[in-house]
Amino acid sequence: MLPNKLQQGDTIGVVAPSKPFNHERKFELDNFISYMNEQKIKVKLSDNFYAKDKYNVGAGNPSKRANDINSMFADNNIKAIWCLQGGEPANQILDLIDYDLVKKNPKLFLGKSDIDILLLVLNKKTGLITVHCCDSKIGSNKELDFDYTKKWFKKRLFEGSKKIEPSEEWICVNEGMAEGKIMGCNLTSILKLAGTGYFPDFTNSILFIETHRANAAKLVWKLTQLKQIGIFTKIKGIVIGNNFGFEDEKFKVEKIVKDLTSEYNFPILKINEFGHYQPHAFLPIGAKIKLDATNKTIEILDNFLNC
Repeated sequence: MLPNKLQQGDTIGVVAPSKPFNHERKFELDNFISYMNEQKIKVKLSDNFYAKDKYNVGAGNPSKRANDINSMFADNNIKAIWCLQGGEPANQILDLIDYDLVKKNPKLFLGKSDIDILLLVLNKKTGLITVHCCDSKIGSNKELDFDYTKKWFKKRLFEGSKKIEPSEEWICVNEGMAEGKIMGCNLTSILKLAGTGYFPDFTNSILFIETHRANAAKLVWKLTQLKQIGIFTKIKGIVIGNNFGFEDEKFKVEKIVKDLTSEYNFPILKINEFGHYQPHAFLPIGAKIKLDATNKTIEILDNFLNC
């Protein structure tokens, strides 16, 4: 199921399905809205955007957060839904999303980190191609601040470009070529779904993984869990993204990934265009790609927008 491409004059709905809005960082949202207006895109905030739950963990209780998403899908004036930021409690709203409504009103749905839960589940439950990308923020040199990210915001979402180009040199970790659908990206978010009916089907997929402030110990147990639940027997390859704040100077993420998957011998490529706080390529979750780790290229094969 494909969302429509963005066009000038469209309205983006911004929602907060995870942690609460930080009023001290309001300038980041203001800058985002100003930039969108410069691109002739209007922005509408969800009804409960500024809410907080009683634990100060979620941007309102689960019902409010889910209602905001449902309302955005139901609103014919909203052409895309962009999540403000990640956090921890996005999985609270999975039982409350109206998936039939989503099927009837496919739209671009964007975000990262804890929002990867929603990207994966919406794709699983409805077939909607979702988009892993930066938060809807500008101003701290972390999100939609980079020239590369602004370029691919336009080329991916307005033009439907199938190219993924490096912002810096990519690294071949394990040679080989494979085709499969993009599945990922935040490793913690993927594992939050393990053991639930929402867990994605990784058969014939390319696993995209990234971490936030992890270390070797955390990475080892998470990769081991993926192995134990059979993910590595299903996937065709791995793409490793940016691993912000990785806390072990002795080891690199790509070395640990290669060691812990050595018996499978699929292609592995290290890139830096998804994850936390770096340029973003706007990855269409659920779309088929061709991964050539030997020659360090990735090509999107499927259409992922109605253009």
